[in-house]
Amino acid sequence: MFDIEARIRRFFGRLLSRANELKDSDQGKKAASKINDLRSSDQVKKAASKISDLKSSETAQRAADKINDLRASDTGKRAEEALKDLRQREPVKKAEETARKLMHDLRSGGSEGESS
Repeated sequence: MFDIEARIRRFFGRLLSRANELKDSDQGKKAASKINDLRSSDQVKKAASKISDLKSSETAQRAADKINDLRASDTGKRAEEALKDLRQREPVKKAEETARKLMHDLRSGGSEGESS
């Protein structure tokens, strides 16, 4: 499964490189400024309020209850077990760990994951 790990590592390495290039470009700086302006706008504040209202609505509560009922059903439990079995396989564990390390590197702005 080394091939998958190497491919994931190369992909995230390229992604990190391109993200850094964009961040440092004039276009990236303009975009960041526009995003900050958008975040502080009244429209975004109203949208956030509407989303909060939706999350606490009766419809959302009923949907959450239905999901919990599905998880508690026999079918939901079988699906959960199948997923657990899949995640216990060594190649999947290695790929998850590699992805986790690379995401940490991306978030921290470092590239320690690229050297191994």
